[in-house]
Amino acid sequence: MELPAPPPEAQAPETEIAKVIGDLDSITQALLTVLPPSKPWQRQLLAHLKEADRKLQVLRMTIAMGRAPEETAEAADQLQLTLRAANVYVGGGRVDMGTKTAVQLAFSLGHRITLAFPM
Repeated sequence: MELPAPPPEAQAPETEIAKVIGDLDSITQALLTVLPPSKPWQRQLLAHLKEADRKLQVLRMTIAMGRAPEETAEAADQLQLTLRAANVYVGGGRVDMGTKTAVQLAFSLGHRITLAFPM
């Protein structure tokens, strides 16, 4: 007999943050795949998203290598700065609602990651 999965609020903080990082990676990869680089705003947003993807990989590496908490917090902050730039960019442009919502969700997930790794 299998035990039921624990409710989300009973998950360990490490499990929760791993899920948030995975969700952010999924959103970023989906946007990178779906957005065509045909218009200037799309190319600019793609540049922000590629940078966010790179910084997400840096964050994952700092966590996996067990680096100092300060380094992990700095990697999380750098990721959040990039996501903030993308969020501000889509807020003032001619971006479709689906893309705008996805970027806002990514920004929100980035904020949760930053809160999980305080300075």
